[in-house]
Amino acid sequence: MYKVLVVEDEFHIRQIIKDYFSLKGIEVIEASQGYEALSMMDDTVDLILLDIMMPGIDGYEVCKQLRLKTKKPIIFISALSEEENQLMAFELGADDYVMKPFQPSILYAKVVAMIKRDQKQEEHLLVFGHVQLDRINRILIIEGEKITLAHKEYELLEYMCLHVNQLLSRQVILDKIWGYDYYGDGRAVDTYVKKVRKKLGKYAGYIQTVIKTGYIFKVVDDDEKTKDNNR
Repeated sequence: MYKVLVVEDEFHIRQIIKDYFSLKGIEVIEASQGYEALSMMDDTVDLILLDIMMPGIDGYEVCKQLRLKTKKPIIFISALSEEENQLMAFELGADDYVMKPFQPSILYAKVVAMIKRDQKQEEHLLVFGHVQLDRINRILIIEGEKITLAHKEYELLEYMCLHVNQLLSRQVILDKIWGYDYYGDGRAVDTYVKKVRKKLGKYAGYIQTVIKTGYIFKVVDDDEKTKDNNR
């Protein structure tokens, strides 16, 4: 069963979606405002349906904050029809934009198709906002641009991406990437971290240094991206 988080301040719209989706076997959880949605979001949610105009923080800010911690699909549902509203949504990481009023059957079809596509992509893509790691072709993709990685660069970045938000010591990285029979020291890790950061460009700050210990791969906001680049 799929699970969808509906973030919408109008009760009757939430109810329409919940009633139709429940009949189709989709579990729906509801949030009436942004902060509530952020507190409810977890790894069991397959997709987010997100309104723009809500009390507290608006849908744009919710989308921005969600994209810092999840790659799950986000579909905006809004009565705002201006082009700039839709462009803003996509710039913040939305996957689709559905205008109100909508047909529940069409919205359902979009949701199911997007969840299936996302689950298929997860088999070979590690996605962190605009940063993707293609595990089949062993390449880095940033904002649609394909970037070639050397063998050890790829191995290092893949290992970090598979252990996002986890502290990885230099010794652990050496053992996993270079092998237990490697007799060098942690400077090899530091050297390749610099190489990978260079490939990540403006997203280099995703690899954060923990002084005297190791590194953490963590998706950070714009203010933090460059903070750690030169350590």
